[in-house]
Formats: sequence, C-alpha cells, structure tokens
Amino acid sequence: MAVCLPKVYRDKLLSAFKSGELTIEKLYNLSDKERHNLFSKYVGEDYASFVNAKFEQAMLSKQKTAFANWIKKTTTYNDPIRRDMLKRVERNKKYLKPDEANKFMDDLVEQKMGFRLSETEAKTIMDLAERAEELKAKITPDMPRNSAERLAYGYALDEFNQLASKMKYGAETLKLKEAILPKNWWRDIMTIGGISKSLLSSCDVSFIGRQGIKVLFTNPKIWGETLVKTFELFGKELVAKSPEGFFKDRNDAVTRGIRASILSDPNMLNGKYKAAKNGYGLGVVGEEFFPSSLSERIPVLGRVFKASETAFNGAALYMRQKLANAVIEHAEKMGVDMLDPKQATAHGKIVSSMTGRGDIGKLEVIGKEINVLMFSIKFLKSNFDTLTAHLFDRTMTPEARKLAATNILKIAGGVTALLTISKALDDDSVDFDPRSSKFGQICKGSQCADITGGMKGLVTLGMRIVPTIHDGEFGFWTKSSTTGKWTKMTGDNFGQQTALDVVEGFLEGKLAPNVGMLRDIWAGQNFQGEKPNVVNTTIGLTTPITAQTIIQELKRGNDSLLLVLLSEGLGFSYTNYSFRGTGKKWEQLKEKRGEEVFNKSLQEVQDRFNIRAKKLEQSPRFKKLNWEEQAKELDKIRQEETQRIFDRYGIK
Repeated sequence: MAVCLPKVYRDKLLSAFKSGELTIEKLYNLSDKERHNLFSKYVGEDYASFVNAKFEQAMLSKQKTAFANWIKKTTTYNDPIRRDMLKRVERNKKYLKPDEANKFMDDLVEQKMGFRLSETEAKTIMDLAERAEELKAKITPDMPRNSAERLAYGYALDEFNQLASKMKYGAETLKLKEAILPKNWWRDIMTIGGISKSLLSSCDVSFIGRQGIKVLFTNPKIWGETLVKTFELFGKELVAKSPEGFFKDRNDAVTRGIRASILSDPNMLNGKYKAAKNGYGLGVVGEEFFPSSLSERIPVLGRVFKASETAFNGAALYMRQKLANAVIEHAEKMGVDMLDPKQATAHGKIVSSMTGRGDIGKLEVIGKEINVLMFSIKFLKSNFDTLTAHLFDRTMTPEARKLAATNILKIAGGVTALLTISKALDDDSVDFDPRSSKFGQICKGSQCADITGGMKGLVTLGMRIVPTIHDGEFGFWTKSSTTGKWTKMTGDNFGQQTALDVVEGFLEGKLAPNVGMLRDIWAGQNFQGEKPNVVNTTIGLTTPITAQTIIQELKRGNDSLLLVLLSEGLGFSYTNYSFRGTGKKWEQLKEKRGEEVFNKSLQEVQDRFNIRAKKLEQSPRFKKLNWEEQAKELDKIRQEETQRIFDRYGIK
C-alpha cells in the first residue's frame, strides 16, 4: 500500500531545510540510525522510516548514476569490462558512505586499469575524466574540425589516457630482483627483444617511404601533407625544451596535438571511428605508455633519436586520421552507412593496411610472442592484404572490396609509371621482371632503392615459387641481382637452390634481431658474409639499420653516401647488389690486405663484370644460347675477374 506523508510533516521538513537546521550534506554524513532519529523529530516515529528510506533511495540513485557515468566516459562501447562494471554498480543496493564509496570506486578503477591505484591516484584519474567530460559537453556538432573547443577536450582526454597508461606501465614494471626470477625469463626475453628492435628502427623517418608509400599512389595529397608534417614534427622535437632538462623525456608534447585532434574529431565523437573493430588503426584510446628507449639517453644524439621516433609515430597517426576521414567521406557519398560495424570494420582494415598496420586476426592474442620472432609481422601482413586486395578476408564487404581493388590498381599504375620514367632516363636502372631481386627498384649500377615500401619482396617471392616460363622452359625461375644470370631451381644438383630454399630465405630475412643473431651463429655467417663475433653481433643488435647501412657503404668506399642516407632514412630501402665475397680465398684477402682492399676488390670485380656482361648480352652469339649456356658464360666472366684479383694479391 502506498504511503503518503501528511502535509503538516512536509511543511516541518521544508521549514527545517529553509532555516538550515537540516542540510543535504549533513544528512549524507549521518549513519542510517542517526538519520532515522533525526527525521523522527520532524515527522514522528511512524513516518521516520519512510522518509529515511526515500532519502536513501535518492542518494543511492544519484551515486549509482555518478558511478555509471564515470564508467561510460572512461571505457569504449566494445570494452569487454564495461558491461561487468555497470552490472556491479547496478547490483549495489546500499548507499555507500565516503570511505565505502572510495573503496568501491577504487575497485572499479582497478577493474578498468588492471591494477590497484592509491586513493590519490584514483581521485586524480576520476578528476581528469570528469574534466574531459565537462569540456566534451561544450562541443556542438557544427563546430569545425580542430576548433579550440574540440582540441581543449582532446587535450584533456589525452591527458587522462596518457596518465592512466603511464600508471599502468609503472605498476607492471618489474624490479630487478623480480625480473631475474625464472618465472619472468620469457618476459625478460620479450623486453630485451623489444629494446633491440627499438634501437634498430630508430634514427630514421622511414614511415613516409615505407609504411605510408601506398598512399602516395592512391591519395597523393594526403601523402604530401604527411611528408610536410613528418619534417615539421622532426624539427619541433629536435628543438623542444623540457622542464626536466635537456636530455630528459619531453613527455610526447609534440605529438599531443595529433592525438588531441583524433580524440576530438567529429568521426570520433559521432562513433564512426569506434564502429570499426580496429578503430582505423589510430590506436589512441587506451594507448600504452612506453619508456624512452635507451638511445634517447645518449647525449646530443639522443635528441636525433627522439626526433626521429616522434616524426615516425606522429606521421603514422596523422596519415591514418586523414585517410580514415577521406575513406569515411567517400563511402558515405556512395550511400554506405559508416556506423554499421561491418562496413566500418572492413573499411578500417583497408585504412590500416594502407598505412602499414595489418590485421593478424586470431594471432593477435599471441602478438607479443610473434613480435619476438618476427621483425614486423603487421607490416608484412599489411603489404600482403594490399597486394591481394584483402581477397582472403571474409569480413570484407562488397563496397570495401571495390575500394581495395581500386587501391591496388592505382598502386600498380603508379609504381609502373615511376619505373618506366626511370628506365627511359637510364635503361639499366630498372628490371621489370618480378623474378629478379631488382624488381620494383630504381638502381644506379649495383645500388638500388625500393619504391614499393617492401611490397616487391612479396611479389618476387610469389613469382619464384610459382612455375613460370623462361626461354621456353616451364619451372621455378630466379634471376641473380649481381650477374643477371637465370637459374632454374630444380634441386637436381648438390647444393642447388630450390623453391623451398627461396621461402626459407624470405622468412629468415624477416626474423627479429635476437632470433636473427641465432640464425647467423648457426649459419656461420651474417648477411654481410662475416663470421659472427662479439663485436659485429653487438653492432647488429644495437645499431640503427640506417647507420649500419652507411657504415657498410663507407667500408666499400661508396661516393654516394648522401643518396644512401636519404634513401634509407626516408624509407626507400637501400640495397647494394655488388658481390659479397664469401669463401676461404676472400677471407684470406681480407686478413692479409685489410678490409679496405677487400671492399675495393669486390667493387672492382662487380664493375668489370658489369662491363663485360653487358657487351656479351648484346652480342648475337649470346642471344642464340639457351639459358644454361648463358649462365655458364656469365659465371666464366665472374670467375675470371675474381681470379684476377686473387692473382694480383697472391691468394692461393
């Protein structure tokens, strides 16, 4: 039966509130029994329980609403713990006093963050989240992208995300005495592997020429804007001041603007980014905090390392946001609902793959473990998905497949156009046959730069392990990058290369640094043909790839070091296809005459071979020979030029 409080008692309560005898704050701080006794003075014992129950119901409702609002604004819709946290709030049937509420909130924060925070930390996190929510409420749909109001909210939310991630990183970091325990050894291996990869990948701004090169051929305007942004970020980070000192972290200040722009973008707030399972590869909500790499602690040079890292990561986010917005806009013009999770996810995968971030599907759960074995599995997958137009992805919608097919046609056309122009200027600069290692590259002599962002490797691999025709014969064919010699991989002769060897060699080249070290030790030599030792192994694990390439070319006496630096630093992978010089006689030459003579001799053999081979290939006699006879003629030239060097220096 419904209970109605008589008017006389309602008037007494109203008068007490107006006079200040009763206040909401005072009632909140009383216990249940104390509040009951106080109400009985105004409404009598018969109605005290009723009034007290109604007040507690109102308090509980407001408290639960506050908890629920905090959960909703600090978790994404697809966050797996979101529903559990909301259910826990809903199941609470009792109003929590301040100390109880703090504990309850700490538990919710711990569930969201995955670790326990102190009361001060939890309050800081909640305050930041509330501040971001207040700024978000000031944004109206008609406000332009990157308006002051939008960016204010973006900066506030980014501050919350970065602090939360930093706290999580600090909570998960093991102390030395814990790290050396056997149960943490695998974690230590992954950490060391990550540091090595970080060092090798530093000191370049290669995103624009490697991961992002595909966008050059599909949306050159976005690529050009990203190129400008890359150097802008590099320059700003290089001169950025830190309140913690010249050699300390600059707290990601330079890239904060990009993250704030993404977090406050209309497509973020209207749910279109979040509709895609991968969030279009933007990765800014709940992004992990990583400590500065060891390279950034090096005096003076640390600035360059930090600047290159900022330029790389910032360019990736900048290009993905631009491309995501362009893809969403184009799809909606075609009548596609980009709030539909299926459509958004399909188009989101295309944006990610076009910017070097492939989807590894169910393998994502062991992504960290794969990362220990492979240098960049997601980049490799992005190239595979782009080249196949996502043919093997069942989540692709017809509209997304059409976009993927259009992209690969534009990429193929753009690469072909650049190679054709280069060949018109220098006939020897390009090899259009995909079975050759020089395919997809622009070369000057034996020095080549990849203009495909690594896609050429997959194309060449595919063409070598699929039977094709050369010189009228059907089989597995490969073409040498140093001699131009064709080889039919039959495996008939001892030690002859097979199609399986090609696959194994490709995979070996993709190994992470720490696993690559084991490969070199087991093989007895590294990719430079040197026997592994403490010095060259340490250099291989800690020196940036760009620096390693320049060191190698310095040893060779290369007079085009600026070209090498620009090619490798900007992501147009540089390769020198001159002879490597392996074998006992070459080792003797290096030991007796030194590395300078060794490298000059290799270059001399390559140069003289190129001159003689080109004359031979233009002769009518050579053109009448079959592929085996041609191969023997080319081998004869190489052997003669090599022997001439050995005779000169008395190598027996």
